[in-house]
Amino acid sequence: MTMDTNATSGTRTMITANHNSRQSLSRFLMTLFTLSFAQACLCAPNILLILTDDLNTRISTYGDPLAKTPNIDKLAKRGIRFDRAYANYPQCMASRASFLTGLYPGQNGVFRLHHSFRNTVPKVRTLPQVLKESGYHTAAVGKIFHFDVPSGIGSPHIDDDPISWSEKYNPAGIDRTSADQIKYLGPHINEEKKSSNMNGGWLSTIRLGGTRNDYTDGKITNTASKILTAFSERQDNKPFFLAVGYVRPHVPFAAPEKFYDLYPTTKISIENVPKNDREDIPLPQLSDRPYQLEMAEDKKKEMIQAYYASTSFIDDEVGRLIQKLDELDLKKSTLIVFTSDHGYLLGEHDLWQKPNLFEQTLRVPLIISSSDVKNPGGSSEAIVELIDLYPTILELAGVVIPIHNAGESFAPLLEQPQELGRKTALSMSHSQASTSVTSGVQLNNVMGYTIKTRNFRYTEWDGGLHGGELYDHRSDPKEINNLYSTAEYAHMRERLREVLQERMLGSREPREFLHETR
Repeated sequence: MTMDTNATSGTRTMITANHNSRQSLSRFLMTLFTLSFAQACLCAPNILLILTDDLNTRISTYGDPLAKTPNIDKLAKRGIRFDRAYANYPQCMASRASFLTGLYPGQNGVFRLHHSFRNTVPKVRTLPQVLKESGYHTAAVGKIFHFDVPSGIGSPHIDDDPISWSEKYNPAGIDRTSADQIKYLGPHINEEKKSSNMNGGWLSTIRLGGTRNDYTDGKITNTASKILTAFSERQDNKPFFLAVGYVRPHVPFAAPEKFYDLYPTTKISIENVPKNDREDIPLPQLSDRPYQLEMAEDKKKEMIQAYYASTSFIDDEVGRLIQKLDELDLKKSTLIVFTSDHGYLLGEHDLWQKPNLFEQTLRVPLIISSSDVKNPGGSSEAIVELIDLYPTILELAGVVIPIHNAGESFAPLLEQPQELGRKTALSMSHSQASTSVTSGVQLNNVMGYTIKTRNFRYTEWDGGLHGGELYDHRSDPKEINNLYSTAEYAHMRERLREVLQERMLGSREPREFLHETR
């Protein structure tokens, strides 16, 4: 793996105190950069990054018996499916800022919504920025870095880090222009409360009929298809990086009616949560939002139906996008990466949505299709993190990896999927516990950190001051029995605590040379 500093934008690295050494290194890396730029223009692969929003692994290629996702299945058959891929933060902005900068939240400063990484690490080079500087034409369609859904859809004021893109688009469909028809869970007393949920906080649906071309995600595919066509007609040898960010299945769940028809509520089963399940869950995990605990069975089925319908709609759009790629004879020359920013809860532990440190909120679908895949249609059990996409994509593109990168490239797994990969996956989140379950105590500043090993998940909230969790996935994959205080597992708990502490320290290693203002 080749590493570099940002010679082109003048980033001052802290590799050595010797000024002459830095100058020599800078000249050497500039030469490498120039060579990589020339190489990128001649033989680098095109890259299609497909991002979904809040998509968990409830899709058929991951074994879900209900999901109708034939196009994602087809993509898996022409690439490799990663079965143990994990988000580093189960929130849209923090997750995306992490894997698009190659930095953990503790390094880029993004733990919450509406905080730009440029405020903390202004000189960081994002994934698309590095590719752009290396000779790629970079284009973004839809939600890539972040915007609120639905309020940010179609907005001309979305930042989305302009320096990273050659061109970018943010189309809007009826799910945005008719947002006044969103149906929220529970009663809304005033317009102020309804307005606050335009940021996408509460469970909600919007059923408007129409066709795929009426919806934001349909328009995203149409725009991306036009960009692909334009790329295919270019006479130069410049490769492209096209990032396509679908906004579903983020709330409000939205899809044409034909996708709802795939999931009659009579065929939907709700999660069977043991009565005592929540008794051993630390309070910071219990992020109950208004009316969720009071949901009747038919309302739960309605929400699950809408989530699956939105997922199948996205699957259909992914199919259209890849079909266009194939029609333009770009299949062999294009690296395709399909994933989600994090997972989602649909009633597990009587919880919904995403800000938790459970398997269902952290595990994400990840599929890569590339000429580097040795055995198409296979899968890998290796543990990988979303932050690892940064160095992996750059390595597969033959582009020098910036020295600030904190991820680990898993490019070798495309040829050797049986390799083990990481020993652990690290994830973190701030608590969004409801004051209704904390007796009015505010826990929003409490941070939780968790590691996933091959057999266990170990979690601490505020270093264990607000509780901990230990789940044995060999016998308890749904994480029902918290073994944190079980004497039989005391030795394992201490071992995993040491590993977690080491991973936490590593995720906070500073990148001082990125802090200087531009």
